[in-house]
Order: sequence, then structure tokens, then C-alpha cells
Amino acid sequence: MIQECLAEACETVPGLKYGALALLPEGLLVGGVGPGGAFDHEPLVRSAARCLAGNTLIASMNDDLSFIEHVFVSKEEVVLILQGRRYPRLALVLVCSLEPNLAFVLTSTRGALRALEETVDLAAWEL
Repeated sequence: MIQECLAEACETVPGLKYGALALLPEGLLVGGVGPGGAFDHEPLVRSAARCLAGNTLIASMNDDLSFIEHVFVSKEEVVLILQGRRYPRLALVLVCSLEPNLAFVLTSTRGALRALEETVDLAAWEL
């Protein structure tokens, strides 16, 4: 169920190569999108856990437009790490190609995370 919701939510992200949905601070892989399995997505989960460890800003944000996010740009790709607003223990990590506009990629990724938080039943993960 989560795999399908993750794939559907990330359909609109331009240049998407692969990604992971993680549970923090444990660093558990909830789901992955794109080629590869859990072993391939595990470095993304570890990166999210390190970047978002101890983050307390999300509780003080009152508007729907604020996100905690990290963007890393390399020679061949961009890595986006976003913390959930509704479920701050949730993190979405996506790896995209450099071709699309970064603002469009960020906006699409925010929309994907919002869609995941609205559609996925996260009760099994005690969120």
C-alpha cells in the first residue's frame, strides 16, 4: 500500500531517479520509489536521519507553506530531504537529475510529501 502511494505521489516530481520514505529518528525505511531495493535506498534514509536529527523547528511553524528541507547539488544530480509537516517523524528523500528547474523540483517534492501525509495510513507506524 505505501509503495503504491509513494510511487503515485512522486509521479509529478520532474527528473526523479529514485527515493525513499523514512521514519525518524530510528532511520527505518518505510518505502522506496525507483529502481533498487531496500539496500539501495538505505543510504538515503541514513542521510535523512543525520540531516534532520534533533530538528525542533517544525513545531514552531504555523503556516502550510513552511518546510524543513535540505538540498544537495552534485555534478550529476540533486538530493532533496524534506521533513513531514503533519508527521515530523516522516522524511522524504528524493534523488533527481539536474535537468529540471530546481524550484519546480522543490515544489513538486513538497506536493508529493503533502499527498503522502494525506493519503497514507501511518497508524501502523504509530505516527
